[in-house]
Amino acid sequence: MKVLFLTDGIFPFQLGGMQKHSLILCQLLLKKGVDVHLIHCGGSEYSREKLNELFPAFEGKLIETIIQFPKTDPFPGHYVRENKKYSKLIYEAVRSELANIDIIYSQGYTAWYFLKKKDSFKAPVLVNFHGYEMFQFAPDLKVKMAHKILRPAVKTIIKKADGIYSFGGQIDSVISSLGVDKKKILHQSNGINQDWIRKDIETSGGVRKFVFIGRNERRKGIEELNEAIKLFLNNDINAEFSFIGPIEQIFKDQRIQYLGELRDVEQIKQVIDESDCLVCPSHSEGMPTVILEAMARGLAIIATDVGAVSRMINGNGILLKNADPTLIASALKEIVELPVDQLNEMKLRSIELVRNQFLWEKIVEDKIQQFKDILESKD
Repeated sequence: MKVLFLTDGIFPFQLGGMQKHSLILCQLLLKKGVDVHLIHCGGSEYSREKLNELFPAFEGKLIETIIQFPKTDPFPGHYVRENKKYSKLIYEAVRSELANIDIIYSQGYTAWYFLKKKDSFKAPVLVNFHGYEMFQFAPDLKVKMAHKILRPAVKTIIKKADGIYSFGGQIDSVISSLGVDKKKILHQSNGINQDWIRKDIETSGGVRKFVFIGRNERRKGIEELNEAIKLFLNNDINAEFSFIGPIEQIFKDQRIQYLGELRDVEQIKQVIDESDCLVCPSHSEGMPTVILEAMARGLAIIATDVGAVSRMINGNGILLKNADPTLIASALKEIVELPVDQLNEMKLRSIELVRNQFLWEKIVEDKIQQFKDILESKD
């Protein structure tokens, strides 16, 4: 089976959950014997040598094409225009080989031009928009306007695609509301590698440590988290906070540290391992990789009920109705006041959920079977 894998970036050359998803899925498809032609946009730290380190067992087997992500203009809607141009550049680069491709797997907007030229090839196009955040709650007018600009292109793509991936939870409802035939919806899970699972956990009876990991985007709920922390600190509760990501420093307090962007996996694991609870107060999400990583390392989770997050919290944390600062502060206080044995139960439950539901090996086997079923239905 030959898969043309379209993405706007792979980790660590581009940061983000979708970029990690692309890397791991590509690695495991190769491991399972699938021929992969990976299309991505490189990055400032990219080199072929570094790429080979990510795919050590498949050097020479992985076909790779780099298409620089285009920059157009600074005006509203530029992101959509840039993605459309990127998709067209990809199509023009690979159209001569499309007759030999069995499946086109597309992350985000990358399939736009392929679907416009769908009569020129036979391979089914499968699209993964992950969280459909542009159809979820917008926390302010700026985000609301951005969502409005993004929606038309998404609707066009998913209506023309042969298969649409959903993480389930609230995302199924979003996709159905857009008029997509239920037969086209392909269910999936995000996943985590076995080597992320921590064997031993330890919770002290002293200070409780929280961590936030993410980009500085409005939808991530950082402003609301800061308000919650302010409420928390004013009450002098025994807790510490760490921020991983390009997050603006708001508090000058020895209990709060800003670690900036960390690309080294072992550094990220170390910070997570020193924490008790991940806080993910997003206004919109898909199925966040960062939650799975924290669960695999044995953390309790505080997160909002958006996207498919509800699938990941079951006895291992607190699911918030929304990102209201008072709700976040209340959840933080609840974790701080939990007896050690109850917090340990939450942590162990996180690891158990990952083992039973979210390991990549099983997820990739299911995805390959979906590929086969789609190809058989096309015959």
